Amino acid sequence: MDLEILKDFNSYTNNKWQLKSFDERQAELISQKFDTSYLIAKLFSIRQISVDDISSYLNPTLKDNIPDPNILVDMDKACERLLAAIKNKEKIAIIGDYDVDGSTSTSCLIKYFKSINVEVIYHIPDRFSEGYGPNKKTFQSFKDQNINIIFTLDCGTVAYEEIKFAKENCMDVIVIDHHQAEINLPEAYAMINPNRLDDTTKLGYLAAVGVTFMFIIGLNRKLRENNWFNDSLKEPNIIALLDMVSLGTICDVVPLIGINRLLVQKGLEVFSKNSNTGLAALIEKANISNKISTYDLGFKLGPRINAGGRLGKSKHGTELLTSEDSLEARKIATELDNFNKERQTIEAHILKSAIESLTTEQLEKKIIFAFGQDWHEGVIGIIASRIKQKFNKPCIVFSSKNGIAKGSGRSVKGIDLGNLIIAATQKGIITQGGGHAMAAGLTIDEDKISNLQDFIEGRLTGNEQLNENIENYADSIINISAINTELYDDINQLGPFGSNNEEPNFIIKSTKITFIKEFGDNHIRCGLNSDIDKNVEGIAFRSKNTPLGDAIMVNKGKQVSLYGKIKVNEWGGRRIPQLHIEDIGKEIK
Repeated sequence: MDLEILKDFNSYTNNKWQLKSFDERQAELISQKFDTSYLIAKLFSIRQISVDDISSYLNPTLKDNIPDPNILVDMDKACERLLAAIKNKEKIAIIGDYDVDGSTSTSCLIKYFKSINVEVIYHIPDRFSEGYGPNKKTFQSFKDQNINIIFTLDCGTVAYEEIKFAKENCMDVIVIDHHQAEINLPEAYAMINPNRLDDTTKLGYLAAVGVTFMFIIGLNRKLRENNWFNDSLKEPNIIALLDMVSLGTICDVVPLIGINRLLVQKGLEVFSKNSNTGLAALIEKANISNKISTYDLGFKLGPRINAGGRLGKSKHGTELLTSEDSLEARKIATELDNFNKERQTIEAHILKSAIESLTTEQLEKKIIFAFGQDWHEGVIGIIASRIKQKFNKPCIVFSSKNGIAKGSGRSVKGIDLGNLIIAATQKGIITQGGGHAMAAGLTIDEDKISNLQDFIEGRLTGNEQLNENIENYADSIINISAINTELYDDINQLGPFGSNNEEPNFIIKSTKITFIKEFGDNHIRCGLNSDIDKNVEGIAFRSKNTPLGDAIMVNKGKQVSLYGKIKVNEWGGRRIPQLHIEDIGKEIK
């Protein structure tokens, strides 16, 4: 019945609404066995969580769900090497990426080593003067400081020349990464990467910080087995690192399934203890007063940490996360907040220029390329993400200077951008590049950009699921009167939500828009009335002067249908249910 009423339905913004499929018999069984509502049972069925797995899904434990770290190729080899290095007091250095995943990976390892009285030095490359990943100049600096072991975190998988240089200079490199690997690997002492082609763990969905945490588990166990801990050196509480692990996992937009979901769930619990001085300062600066959510991690904390790397202060994120001085932490948090505001201004200007530059011919291609001279390299990845969202196609944005272009790309489901960039690198089209399925970075001669687009267009078969009009998939159709705090709490049993564990969306068949009010930065608030005269608050973020906002405005006082997420606004001790509106259509009768 529900499927039938949506058969020829198009929203006022010209999007199709679809219902996700599920097993009705399984939903009935789940509802009866776990004494839950049919709607919640339906959500479990949609996510294909079996009856046997629901109990562990609702109450997962690290002990029962984290696999033995040694299943990862080279893990035991790396842990043995570190055991010897710690015993022999060898000198250790870390080089990490400048994004949130890299900063959290680096910070986790620094804090762990500090907790076991092992000194390390670290370096976060400058995005503009050094670029992504290891470089020979940094490795030479490490050599000059008599470093014996170098960790590369969230980078290093394709650093062939740099790692060869380190090996020739008697430094052992341990790569901890998750980016796509080629058949031939660099000459690292150990390459811990679940995306290397000979790794069979099926843990390729981990962020680098997740792989780093697995290494810390393995090393901690190795030290315990060798009786390293005693009355004067207590075994560290590595669970305390999970706030940073959850932050890096969410911000790298890796699938929130399996171990990732567990790490984030437990990490959010660690956040509630407010034990990380730097994160506490950033939370305060971001004006987060309620219980931390994945939204806060991805859209409030993450962008501020990333802003440092984007605007030439690559170490700021790691300095904040490892700080134990509250005054210092507040100072860094304030600077990162200011960088983020500056980044937003730059981004808005370049996004406008990028969209205006796109021709009809460019928009008809399978992958969109946007190009500009001397665009700020720190924001081109964000611009690519915005264009991808707007046109529902993968996008690469290039900034060129003196004939050399830096590119940053974002993809959509079904198109592995990292593999495409690696293939283009192997063909000699790209000077340097890499990434993973949903994101990639590259360096290319400006005059080869059109060759790259032709190459990618040729590699895409045309069978990829790309639609000009977005299809909004809903988990269920409900009445506006069903929205309350109890339903919100029940839904959140399936969380935390993120990539590949999307927060449920619902279709409201019929509701009357009773009032409309603009607020904040282009947001719209409205009143939604049910047939039993119950009022629910509706919020449409960043919708002013958009097709969604315009459709809401012209339908004041009318009956409409809505598509969106159920939320709760916690303020002054009150919990107010809301519908976050993502689309609007005619009333469904």
